[in-house]
Amino acid sequence: LLRVTNSVLSGSFALHVLNGHRGPRWMPNDMDVYVPMLRARRVAAYLVLAEGYHINEYRKSVYSVHLAGFSLAIQLTKGNSKIDIVQSTTLSALHPIPYFWSTHVMNHLTADTFCVAYPHFTLAGRALLNPIVLIDDRYPNDRTLGMITKYQARGYDFRLHPYA
Repeated sequence: LLRVTNSVLSGSFALHVLNGHRGPRWMPNDMDVYVPMLRARRVAAYLVLAEGYHINEYRKSVYSVHLAGFSLAIQLTKGNSKIDIVQSTTLSALHPIPYFWSTHVMNHLTADTFCVAYPHFTLAGRALLNPIVLIDDRYPNDRTLGMITKYQARGYDFRLHPYA
């Protein structure tokens, strides 16, 4: 599916595959599949018809496409499994990744390979906050604070600057 649709796995699922040994044992809550523009419904249809998933929710990005890099998210479930399909605003499924809130989740898996965008930091359990999620370039917003807490419990340490 990833190869045929030029899609990638990213977010906490990719982080777990690439660096899941960090801190206490943890499992990702879902699998994020990033797809090129105009492919989300096709991937969702496959997961519904061939794999037995159910569509729970369609969400359009509440952010400007210039602040998020994605236009649509479709949430599917099957039992306790949850998949979020995230549709890029471009022909590249990778386009939304630099918009992620922190560097430690800026990784992806393809059908054939993987990429850790910041290997020195990520594999050492360190992460830099993305300036686009900061208020006045200094303060994390409430959603980001919740994510920081979740990943600190998973063994990650956060900084605003690489030299901090």
